[in-house]
Amino acid sequence: MDDIDSELINLLCTKIGMLMEDHSGQALTLGSMSADERKASLGGLGQASAKIAALVKAALSISE
Repeated sequence: MDDIDSELINLLCTKIGMLMEDHSGQALTLGSMSADERKASLGGLGQASAKIAALVKAALSISE
């Protein structure tokens, strides 16, 4: 793996970590939300999870 691939993987993983950090509070406080808030929050977590999955897939693709 060359330096450019390594750097790109590092950047993708940094973005993954940032998304996880941004949404961790939301996930941890889900139990104290009303039903409507919970539903909206779960939607946001689902979108973040999809982004994370796509970024992981991209990093894996580069590392092959």
